[in-house]
Amino acid sequence: MENESPDEVLKSVFPLLDGKDLVFCMLVCRQWREIAKDDYFWKCICSRKWPSICKQPPSDTNYQKLYLTFSQPQIAQNLPVPRLTFGDLVFYIDMWLEGSLIFSQAISGCTLRAGLQCAPRGIPDILAAHLKSLDCILMLEVEPKLSIPMGPTINVSVLAHRKDSNKMACIINKSTFDYIDSNAARALAYEYLRFSPGHPFISDIRAWMSLLFLYKGNNIIEVFGIELDFCDAARSETEILWLLDMLDWK
Repeated sequence: MENESPDEVLKSVFPLLDGKDLVFCMLVCRQWREIAKDDYFWKCICSRKWPSICKQPPSDTNYQKLYLTFSQPQIAQNLPVPRLTFGDLVFYIDMWLEGSLIFSQAISGCTLRAGLQCAPRGIPDILAAHLKSLDCILMLEVEPKLSIPMGPTINVSVLAHRKDSNKMACIINKSTFDYIDSNAARALAYEYLRFSPGHPFISDIRAWMSLLFLYKGNNIIEVFGIELDFCDAARSETEILWLLDMLDWK
């Protein structure tokens, strides 16, 4: 070590550093920066961070660039303001009980966005907490309330009309409320969304329709509200509008 030049010492130490420390070394002086620019040191770092990339690297791999590109923390970016607004939308909701129509309304997007004005007394705590959450965005009060037996099949269809382009999209097509969350007093139906050809890599995203109800005894539920949501795919108002904008509007 006594006979080694400072450059040789640095070349022995640099491969042992992590990427953050090697970046700091490049800021010390010109000599250190010139030595640390050697892509061999960055290859050593990348081989520890992503071992597979060094087994069969692309022919033009620059390991320093690779590390600096993918090791920086991702900056959260807000979505730009969507072109679509809830004022541009009308939702057509129809429900059938064993083939007989029990609910049929055309609802403006603004009305659906306004949600429930107040929840009835006696709903489960889980449902009450859900209704107060920020994820609860698209809701409608059912008035008069619907009294429905629990057993028979209930189907729902939801179409949407875009007033800005005079086109329509199918959100839910005769889906069945076949999942009952008794603890939260919700009955759920879903449909996989169809997106326009301009968005071919979006798949398996579902629209969910929920009936919000109270138990009335004798296997009867009283539906007081309807909720439309897209679960993890879109929760905020902006995300939902972007999602709706990508649908296959005809």
